[in-house]
Amino acid sequence: MSKRPKISSSVTPEMIMGIVDVISDYGSKADLARIAISLQSDVDDLLPVVEVAEALGLVKVENGDISLTELGRKFVKARPSVKKLILRDALRRVEPFATVFKLIESKKEFTAEELFESLSSIKEFSEEYRDPEDVHHMLLEWLLFTELVDYDGDERKFIVKKL
Repeated sequence: MSKRPKISSSVTPEMIMGIVDVISDYGSKADLARIAISLQSDVDDLLPVVEVAEALGLVKVENGDISLTELGRKFVKARPSVKKLILRDALRRVEPFATVFKLIESKKEFTAEELFESLSSIKEFSEEYRDPEDVHHMLLEWLLFTELVDYDGDERKFIVKKL
């Protein structure tokens, strides 16, 4: 079984940018419960966002404290176009995007259904990514944000950009 981290389908790039900015405002390290209070949120609601930020290598969590990594500090200071590049590179290490990058390397375009089929064939992901519409929505959020693909809404196809 792979230990590759996964991105929750409920987490968006904007959520990641928000949590990283909040941690930066606290001086790059803070108690997670304190952040939840300042955001008027429950810690349990923040956990999926924190887990994705950690999987992307932007934060580290230890003993209830969350801190920015070196990459996270670079991300906070970066221009928006560079932030997109940082996220695009980080996505290579997390599922379902590691699988997306395999599709991108072999095809010029693909559908969410093709990715869903690829993920469904991997036992450990069949539970996590079982809803094609969730997968499709997540792909739209992340791939369009990072400008890795264009999207044809009529045919529901992702068209790989030349990088």
